[in-house]
Amino acid sequence: MERHVFRFKSVWILLAGLLVLSGCASSIMTKTDMMGQPDPNHAVVTFLRPTIVGCEYQFGIWDGENFVGELSASSYIQHLCEPGEHIFLGRCNNWSYVKADLQGGKNYYIIANFAFGVRIYFDPITKNDEARARIDKWMTGLKPTTIIPEKRDAYVSPRLDHIQRAVKAYRAGNVRYEVLEAHDYH
Repeated sequence: MERHVFRFKSVWILLAGLLVLSGCASSIMTKTDMMGQPDPNHAVVTFLRPTIVGCEYQFGIWDGENFVGELSASSYIQHLCEPGEHIFLGRCNNWSYVKADLQGGKNYYIIANFAFGVRIYFDPITKNDEARARIDKWMTGLKPTTIIPEKRDAYVSPRLDHIQRAVKAYRAGNVRYEVLEAHDYH
C-alpha cells in the first residue's frame, strides 16, 4: 500500500512541476533560430535570462520605444539593431536601463536578472566581465525566442504610455542605468 501511495504522490508532484514550468513561457513569444554574426551595418544585442528563478514572471524588453520581446526564464532574445547609441529598458515591477554604444558587425550581451520582490535588473556583460566565459554555454543551453508578429500590437498598445514615460525619465537624467560600451562586444 505504501508503495502505491508513493507512486501516486510522485505523479502529482511531477504534474505540478510541469504545470509550474509551463506557466514560465510567454504566450507572445515563439522559439526561433539563433542569429549568426551581424553584417557591418548592424549589431546584435542578446538579452539572456539563464535562470528559472521567478519563472512565472516575464520581462518586457525595449530598445527605446521599440518593443524587442518578452523575456522568459531559461531563454534569450536577440535584437538586430543599427550601430550607435541605444537605451535598452526592461520591465517587470520596475524599469531597468542600459545605455549602450554599439559597433556594427559585433555581438553584445545583457543578462536580465530577477530580484526578489519581483524586480528586474540588467547586467551588461562588459569586456572584463567573468560572465563572458559562460556566454557560449548559455547560448547552447537556453531557448532562443522571438515575438510572434501578429501579437506585437496587442502587447505594445496598452504599454506605450508607460514606455514613453520611462524613456522621458531617462532622457531627463532621472534614472540609474548600466553602461555597455562599443568595445564590450564578444
